[in-house]
Amino acid sequence: MTSKTAHNTTSPVRALVDRWPMVVALAVSFDFWETPLVPPVWTLLLCQAAYLLWGWRAPRAQLAMFSAYTALAALVIMVTPHAPHVGVLLIALGWGAHAGWDLVHHLRNAVVPRWWSEFCGVFDLVIAVTILLRWF
Repeated sequence: MTSKTAHNTTSPVRALVDRWPMVVALAVSFDFWETPLVPPVWTLLLCQAAYLLWGWRAPRAQLAMFSAYTALAALVIMVTPHAPHVGVLLIALGWGAHAGWDLVHHLRNAVVPRWWSEFCGVFDLVIAVTILLRWF
């Protein structure tokens, strides 16, 4: 008697189709690798504001996170004139933290659609990494 083990193999094409939000995010952020930039700090608030709109199922958590990003933005604005590299580091950490926030939503399949949390998380992570590679 022989037993056959089914191997679950996924073709590269199928993997790309299943991960289309990641593929789109990488395509959209491709230029950041060539020409990294530090987005203005208010863009972090704008990204988190999107979660306020979608986050009606978890309003306290979304408001708490928006408050944290507001505090981060205020800190960046205060620190940057005196220590520009610290301001840049804080912005990169903010983008990285937002990627982590997206990961939480993706794993929990909550608050925002999974495709959005995957797209946004990959995009945010690319921004954070390229800022760090360029400036530090």
